[in-house]
Amino acid sequence: MLTPTTTYILLLIVQAFHLLHHRLVKRHISFAEVISAAVLCVPPFAVPLPAWLFIGAHLSLIAVQIVGSLWIRKLSPDWSKSE
Repeated sequence: MLTPTTTYILLLIVQAFHLLHHRLVKRHISFAEVISAAVLCVPPFAVPLPAWLFIGAHLSLIAVQIVGSLWIRKLSPDWSKSE
């Protein structure tokens, strides 16, 4: 069963691996990583918001991170091109 805490932890793990992937393939991060980081600053066990709001936001951002990792070469600029 999905709860706000489990989706929060899942987003945290996916975000960590996605940022590592950015580092390994030498690609810049985008607004999606910044938004995910901002959402992770709001823990579901400390803020009284509806569970569906947390779960929806977490699952949406997890999907964005996964798609971003699959298409990273198309969606993120290379480090060498910006220098």
